Amino acid sequence: MKRHIYILMVGIFALSCIPYASSKEINAADADTFNVPQRGDLEIEIDADLSEWVLAEDVLVMGEDTWEAYQGGDWDDEGDLTAMLRIAYDADNLYFALLVKDDEHIAEAANPWENDGIQIAIDSSAGTIPPGWPNTTTHLYNFSVKDGWQMETGPFMGEAEIVMERDDDKKETIFEWSMHAEIIGGKGESFEPGREIAFAIIANDSDEDAKGQKGWVGWGNLTIVFGKNPEEMKTLVLTSEVISVESAGKLLNTWGALK
Repeated sequence: MKRHIYILMVGIFALSCIPYASSKEINAADADTFNVPQRGDLEIEIDADLSEWVLAEDVLVMGEDTWEAYQGGDWDDEGDLTAMLRIAYDADNLYFALLVKDDEHIAEAANPWENDGIQIAIDSSAGTIPPGWPNTTTHLYNFSVKDGWQMETGPFMGEAEIVMERDDDKKETIFEWSMHAEIIGGKGESFEPGREIAFAIIANDSDEDAKGQKGWVGWGNLTIVFGKNPEEMKTLVLTSEVISVESAGKLLNTWGALK
């Protein structure tokens, strides 16, 4: 019996170590590119449960170093506003998992950028985007828990599959979504290793004592704010690396075999 209990405890400890044991945090302030792995056999369900995403090692972290104040806003600490992004792809879709730590979730205004919402820019013509706005290739999307997914501008806009949830107890907001290749690059578009996609994202902040768009953290911020500047976008590099599910499968099988 003692041996069985010991094995059980080892199994529990091993499971508890999965989530961030192999994560590599990348400070968005120091990165111009982000390597995106293929999802491979990883089943990604768009449901705001990010548990499967722990197998995607690289995490883009947007915190104090990317903070920009607006209209008197300020950044207090990591709990005030920090965003962590993982991305994966297959031939047909880009998949995104965004966890935002935000100690005060405000959703009282008319627009996503005033309601602790997210704004993204995406463009399949990375490396060849001319300065100036508007252009004919960049897509802008805005979304928040209150406002849903909104298409702002772009040549072939489309709906994402998206789920957004706020957890007030944990003071976290989760955004999980997928975007089909054709709403990024047009009809017949598909993704393959070596492809580069221009991308920018900001997570806006509104607090009880400073409501409205009072600042943001992000990656390629100036693409979206203080005017639209698509030439400021960063680059997603679609790699040949495949997310491995083998180790998780072995662990789950071992866990299931414990009696």
